[in-house]
Amino acid sequence: MKLLYYTSTGNNLYISKELGGELLSIPQLMKNDEITIEDECVGIIFPVFFATSPKTVREFVNKANIKANYLFLITSYGSDGDQNALKIMKETLNGMGIHVNYTNSVLMVDNFLPVFDMAHEKEIKKDLDIDGKIEAIKNDISNRREYIFDKKPFTDIENIEVVLETTMTEKYHIVVGDECNVCKICSKVCPRGNITFDEEKPTIGDACDFCLGCVHHCKIHNLIINDELNPDERYMNPNIKISEIIKSNRISDD
Repeated sequence: MKLLYYTSTGNNLYISKELGGELLSIPQLMKNDEITIEDECVGIIFPVFFATSPKTVREFVNKANIKANYLFLITSYGSDGDQNALKIMKETLNGMGIHVNYTNSVLMVDNFLPVFDMAHEKEIKKDLDIDGKIEAIKNDISNRREYIFDKKPFTDIENIEVVLETTMTEKYHIVVGDECNVCKICSKVCPRGNITFDEEKPTIGDACDFCLGCVHHCKIHNLIINDELNPDERYMNPNIKISEIIKSNRISDD
């Protein structure tokens, strides 16, 4: 079984590790000119971003040649949008002639700082039976269950793209402070290689997924989001090490 995953603060890497199989990072795979994924069972594990999947994941699906007898989609979500994201991804793959056998989602901490106070979010989610949910999904996959969320999306991919571009360019943006210690963790965890350093200060490029990994992993809070609810709190899945995020996402050797 091959698991294709995208992670920024560790939630989807944790899901992937718990499901087992061969783990393949989508950002790392995207460095290849051609991508062929072939196995009896293949899964795509990704977070919900604005009721769809991250841009990198959507680009990957359009680039990769995926061959599987059993293909499943699993997404993590914090409040809603999971069914919409799964529906859009399923229909995208179906349009490419790729059949999806199973879809499901896992409710976890939402790391979108302008909407969620991380202290409150971690508190209200602390008693979630995340492991139990993942185990149930694992059993479904092992038994090759056929199950699809099939409700009508509340918006389509074209409208989602407009919302994403407007949100990231007009409403929210990453603010870079002046206290950088040049650890470069922000650039190492960026799944798009979108952060460079100029005169010992990070510069955010135009290819941002808005995963906020750079912000959450900045140990001195030199990176923030405008209109954050609680700038003092950050989130990282407690079961995942920062070295694992870097290994998953690091694009260059800089």
